[in-house]
Amino acid sequence: MLNFKIYPVILGLLLSFVTMAADNSVINDHGTVVLTGSTHKARVINSKAIVYADENMLTPLGYIANGKAIIVGNPRRMNRDLVPLVVYGRIAYIETKDIRFEDGTEEEYNTKRGAPREHDVDITIQKPEERLSENNSFYFSLHRYGAGDEIKQLFLTNDNTEKDVMTGFNLQFIHRQTTSNFFWGAAADYSAVSTGNMKFGYWLFSPTVGYSIFKNPLFSVDIYGSLDLGVNLEYNIESNFEEEPAGWIWGVQGNARVVFFPTSKYHAFAGMGLRKYSVTDLATVKDLNGNAIPGVKDITGVSLFIGAGLEFR
Repeated sequence: MLNFKIYPVILGLLLSFVTMAADNSVINDHGTVVLTGSTHKARVINSKAIVYADENMLTPLGYIANGKAIIVGNPRRMNRDLVPLVVYGRIAYIETKDIRFEDGTEEEYNTKRGAPREHDVDITIQKPEERLSENNSFYFSLHRYGAGDEIKQLFLTNDNTEKDVMTGFNLQFIHRQTTSNFFWGAAADYSAVSTGNMKFGYWLFSPTVGYSIFKNPLFSVDIYGSLDLGVNLEYNIESNFEEEPAGWIWGVQGNARVVFFPTSKYHAFAGMGLRKYSVTDLATVKDLNGNAIPGVKDITGVSLFIGAGLEFR
């Protein structure tokens, strides 16, 4: 049970948080959110001044066109590069680098109750354009996963070794939508397991779609899945086949990852997932003597991975 002596500390932290959250905004008698304290006239100087729903700048609402006059509050305590304004009936935020304060900044737009009016969002706020050249990231990761009993049996039978762990790498391209948590992209994926005498490996092309279920400046949580299509499959035992076996692999994978510092240009991430593949034309193969050698039909395993990302805004 918690010691009663720490309750005042907890209450103090909660009070300070509520005080910061409530800074520069109240609800008036009509139930409308308005700015309080000093307000300032400003003009947008950026062609795409993005308006955010939160102080962490993780949820853009849209953008204000260049030259628009707006009313803003004082810079935020938590982030001095942001000032609040009222849109959609609630407090939103815009970066100070995107505006220029006009002369007479203490002048206010007044409603009947002395608070600045809400901006005409139908005119001011515009939906951001989706451009494939923006909001893109590259993720590079190293992975390993147990490929299952058939791979283990394959190496026991042909090489008298216990091998079933695939290792490899993944290079993923991701495009994130400006106004939502959805993302999509594609990846190139390579996995292999080998000894000095034997190797089994494959390249995959993986169209991907995902969703960020949680975000803050420190970390985010992504879930995503892909359809994996084999580009090349290699099954080789030195001097043992009359001709090299040729098969094809396809399947799906689902993953969850934690991305650290998601709002910065460089990310680090780690995660886990499940892979399930089907292999065709490799159920059995023939050696130099015409004897049937067991092959592979299915690969299923839990994958662990770690990597780094680079974002192009």
